[in-house]
Amino acid sequence: MCLQASLVKPWDSWNWVGDEIIHKPIIPASRTVPGTKKRYPIDIREFLTTTNNAVVSQALDNLIRTLPSVEQSLFRSHSRGSFDFRADTIKIFVGQLRYVRSANKEGRCPDAWLYPDETLAQGGGDCEDLAFLQAALLMAAGISGYCIRVALGALKITLPDGKAQQHDHVWVMYQNESSIWEILEPMPAITSGTRRAAARAMVPAVQSLEYVPFFVFNADHLWRIQSRHLDANCEFVDYCLKRTFWGKFDPSFAAGVHSTIYDKALGDLLSAGALSIIKRESLWLDANILIYDPRDHFDNGYIAESWARVKDRLTQFKQSNSDWKTFGAAAHSIGDFYAHSSYLHFAVLQNPADKNGQAPIYVPGIGLVASPCYTSASADPSLPAFDLTSNQFSTNTELWKGTKQQAADAWKGKLIAGRYAQLHDPWAGFFEGLTGMPVELSQAPGYAVRGSLPRHDEIAVDDTSMGKQHRLYAAKSSGPADRGAYANQFRWRVNTAIQHVRHAFLDNRPAGP
Repeated sequence: MCLQASLVKPWDSWNWVGDEIIHKPIIPASRTVPGTKKRYPIDIREFLTTTNNAVVSQALDNLIRTLPSVEQSLFRSHSRGSFDFRADTIKIFVGQLRYVRSANKEGRCPDAWLYPDETLAQGGGDCEDLAFLQAALLMAAGISGYCIRVALGALKITLPDGKAQQHDHVWVMYQNESSIWEILEPMPAITSGTRRAAARAMVPAVQSLEYVPFFVFNADHLWRIQSRHLDANCEFVDYCLKRTFWGKFDPSFAAGVHSTIYDKALGDLLSAGALSIIKRESLWLDANILIYDPRDHFDNGYIAESWARVKDRLTQFKQSNSDWKTFGAAAHSIGDFYAHSSYLHFAVLQNPADKNGQAPIYVPGIGLVASPCYTSASADPSLPAFDLTSNQFSTNTELWKGTKQQAADAWKGKLIAGRYAQLHDPWAGFFEGLTGMPVELSQAPGYAVRGSLPRHDEIAVDDTSMGKQHRLYAAKSSGPADRGAYANQFRWRVNTAIQHVRHAFLDNRPAGP
């Protein structure tokens, strides 16, 4: 997992294609037959039947005409990157609309969902209106409906005290050109909201947020998503009748929870399109287990080898003024260094108690309080112990046949990172077991010592909340400067990664045309 400042939990475990087709995608309309109080049944797919919708097509044509001529050509082409570009352009367009919270209530009826042309006429809408419009525009732009899903589900929010909240929500899933499903939240870019100050105040009070889908649909089908959060016997019509899609997920709150390292490091330097390419490349490196290489992620103790790869990519980026994918790969690795390696464990800290506390940007051989030591005696009295000789951490006993003391001796004076995707590792998880190690590494002399490293999840600090398998740091803290507290380590690592990614861009910014 790449180090992200986002509060959004990974969503790749859901089957966004759909688990079970619902053959009766019928719901009662919130509208009534004119002149009566009678409500009538409608097919939910009607909200996306926009292939020949002249109003949606006209809006799309108007949008395309606002683009520079080169981008107009890219939008209309079928070349590599054109579909992702269309998705990004439409996302930005929807972000220029207004967030209209519950403005379309009709008496005591549930929230009346707007059709895309109605949302355009109103100049905005709430989450479901904007999601329907966003999906409709994507398909009208030539993106296959099989790469689009409108998701009806919930936002599961975990608060700092561990308590959970769940709120109904609607959003869009897009299968990008790398075949990775990504969330196109219709809210973060919206320019105005009804309670912006209150929303901003809510962001720090959230520890994590998870998108939980119950049903997904496109213009052709409606599918159920298997979830322990929804009764498998719940009929779709009953689900819809009981929903009040959340009005509190307004623009400011959405932007806060979705913010990533790349937004904070580069948001004032790059276009939204360039940022999207960088983020997609980062997502691709994490999601595609078929291309896994530990040197992309600073895994398995490949510190020098990973930095060599970062250097090569930054050199390549410096030679091109539009190679955002290559920079995205380099930035991903930079973030993973701070998340996965032991650098922050031993590094000098700057203003550690401050919310912006961080370590110096990594330079080999400097910036450490003391030389790394992995025994019960800490490297320095100011540092917590990182004890490889104890039973605190596991080893890959199929690969490493030495003692734990020998492991500590082998890694003395070196920065380390956890083991991942090693063959026959008895501690490997399901997806990790499916991930392959490049043969050039696994058959190289000295590879066996990497089995002595702790498992990735035992020492990595790459999520907002501490996972159940983490062993190095503690959930409790004695204060904001406590080096043994997981939350402090996460804050320092994110802040340092942000500065390093920003410097990497500024130092290697390509010359303009």
